[in-house]
Amino acid sequence: MIKLIVVAAVLGSTTIASAEAYLRVIAQKAPVHSGPGNSYREVATATRNQVYEVIERGTNGYWFKIELDDGTTGWIVGDVVYPFEVGEEEPPGVFTRMGRAIKSAILGPSPVPYANVGLSFSSGTLQGEGVFILRPSWIIDPYWALEGFAGLSPRSEKDIYLGGLAFVLRLAPGAVIGPYASVGLGIAHIAPKADNFVDARENLMALGAGGGLEITMKKQITLRLDIRNWALFNQNHANDGQEYTGGLAIFF
Repeated sequence: MIKLIVVAAVLGSTTIASAEAYLRVIAQKAPVHSGPGNSYREVATATRNQVYEVIERGTNGYWFKIELDDGTTGWIVGDVVYPFEVGEEEPPGVFTRMGRAIKSAILGPSPVPYANVGLSFSSGTLQGEGVFILRPSWIIDPYWALEGFAGLSPRSEKDIYLGGLAFVLRLAPGAVIGPYASVGLGIAHIAPKADNFVDARENLMALGAGGGLEITMKKQITLRLDIRNWALFNQNHANDGQEYTGGLAIFF
């Protein structure tokens, strides 16, 4: 009852019009729904001490409409939050204002913690030559993923086809700029061009290790950057090469 009185005093009984009304999450984890009820679809997960601006108070039940980090909205039940008002504060510095402006205009929360599968397409260079790589993934949990890769490096004298499987470890799952490490094993098929009589058609083992960054933009658009070292080898010979690629990733 006391909590309800506090909420009423802070937020009022109707739609919130002031941008000074906020909620702080007091539970370890709390679901955010698409509507004011547990039957609505879960669109995000709030964690302890996160703060959200209140947009509206629900007319039925103890629910609040909040603005999420990516600019979308959702509903959270009042039992897991603490409402408060923000008074006047000292103007932030130049760099603080710039950081807030960039985050508000460009960046958004990572969809990885709520996704089951992902798909990325990257292009760049491998051993100094062009390469295109498609990477579907199964997200085991926010930290670990099993990722396939299929790529083509078209060259003047031969084509190199890559295929295999990798493990991905996300070092900061849910972060706007999230680093990750990866190690994978597969096969590289060497296909010489018709006028190439030097290189043999063969299959090599392909071992890749490296990592990169996932940068989440607004609307859950994710930019992916990869740096990886590849070793292509068999019992007779081996060669190494660096992969530098960038592309886009989507998550479901």
